[in-house]
Amino acid sequence: MDQPKDLSAAETRLSMSPDVRISVTNFGPIAEGTIDLRPLTVFVGPSNTGKTYFAVLIYALHRVLSGLSRFPFMDWLNDFWPAFRLGKFAAETMWEEELQDVLEKLDTEGRPFRFSDLPESVRDVMQTALEQPSLLGRELWTEFGRCFDLESVLDLIRSSGCINRAEVSLEVSEEAHSLWRLRMEISESDVITMDGQIEDMFLFPGRGAISEFKSGQIFRALVKERGGLSLTRNRGESFENFFRILLYLVDSANRSEAHYLPAARSGIMQIHRVIASSAVARSTRTPLEPSELPTLSGVMADFIQRLILYNESRAPDQLMRNLADALERETLTGQIRTKPSSSGGYPEFVYRPLETERDVRLSCAPSMVSELAPVVLFLRGAVNRGDMLIIEEPEAHLHPAAQTQMAVALARLVRAGVRIVVTTHSDWLLQEIGNLIREGELEERTGEPVSEGALPSALRPSEVGVWLFRGDGGSAGSTVKEIPFDRGEGVDPREYEDVAEELYNRSANLQNRLEEITGDAEHDDE
Repeated sequence: MDQPKDLSAAETRLSMSPDVRISVTNFGPIAEGTIDLRPLTVFVGPSNTGKTYFAVLIYALHRVLSGLSRFPFMDWLNDFWPAFRLGKFAAETMWEEELQDVLEKLDTEGRPFRFSDLPESVRDVMQTALEQPSLLGRELWTEFGRCFDLESVLDLIRSSGCINRAEVSLEVSEEAHSLWRLRMEISESDVITMDGQIEDMFLFPGRGAISEFKSGQIFRALVKERGGLSLTRNRGESFENFFRILLYLVDSANRSEAHYLPAARSGIMQIHRVIASSAVARSTRTPLEPSELPTLSGVMADFIQRLILYNESRAPDQLMRNLADALERETLTGQIRTKPSSSGGYPEFVYRPLETERDVRLSCAPSMVSELAPVVLFLRGAVNRGDMLIIEEPEAHLHPAAQTQMAVALARLVRAGVRIVVTTHSDWLLQEIGNLIREGELEERTGEPVSEGALPSALRPSEVGVWLFRGDGGSAGSTVKEIPFDRGEGVDPREYEDVAEELYNRSANLQNRLEEITGDAEHDDE
């Protein structure tokens, strides 16, 4: 079976994704935990142990830190540059030499351009910005408050005796080489401390869309597109603009977007137009009406906004469409269709069963349809290869057979170059993921594809990370531990086996008691 050309490109993008490790201490319900993000990252465990907390944290970090990419170019950095205009950037005697040196390195064919090739002044700006609580720290904690819908981010600090602080740290690495790392801590006195480090690295990944050989040419074209550098005016400002553009180019080569599909999305899909209309109506309230409105978490608000502004014409690429079509065909047995409003309002999403010409409103469709409709819509109009897709409980409202099909759909997305994070309680989903890993091992050993069709779904053990969130039943908080893949056991947590065994023992005990009573009754009749 030949691999589709667009899929081989996706494999390349997948291999470019850096390794990301995120650790938390005293964060919400989590006492301590460390997660290594994999192409497919799965959170399992009892309720109220922090699975959603960690998923939302990943989303917030991704939004602020340019997608947890291999280089920490931050959108908020634009606010940081002016503080240095009167310093090293304004040193005209060094400006032309440093600028010419960078241009020569960019244009040298076959020479990798590294972080250390940037002038020391620019590297200082990046390093200092990474350690500024008043900028990056506040930006992160503001986003945490928005995403978790908190009146104060101090609510994220888990109350636990003498510990009165929460800590979040992350490290981005590539092939066991650290690229950059960041640690932030907030105390109950609302004091934020930050430290971080950017290591030397290649700024343009040679395997990506922007190669080392073309970086100089693309940079010059980008400068021209943006109106040049105004070299005859303020040289310090021109120097600054030069490196703004350069770092923008680096960022464009590495940036990705995160998409969050929260729990309870079935109900939201059924009433999202009502929510939108109500919000607009109340935004023009009269002064006599009460002004206080209930709030949504940032992940929920972003999800609803994506639906309100949905535009399928912005579909990422044909491969994403193919994956959406397969999910409809194999699991939904019908199509999710978008009907634009005749009055120019918010789009309506309907379900059309296969081999019919009748559209069904999602409020009248099976709950499974409303649950999976956002996945289909996001694949058609939002998700790109290289992006991160976070889904809470993808098995919700699905029959066990459909849950296994959902596991296949997730694996196909991984193969297409999308990084997946899911929270789940489904044993069926985990068992099928284990089977897909076994398929991957078979393919590696035989050199032949195991899955049928043009959309492969086999996974390699190194691509999957299953993390068990476990509480102690008291106030000590939960901990996080990886469940390694076992060829015999798969990736199921031991707790699932314990529950199954307990159910079996209870069933056997009740059956024995019934047989005893039935036997006694039959003996009495004799």
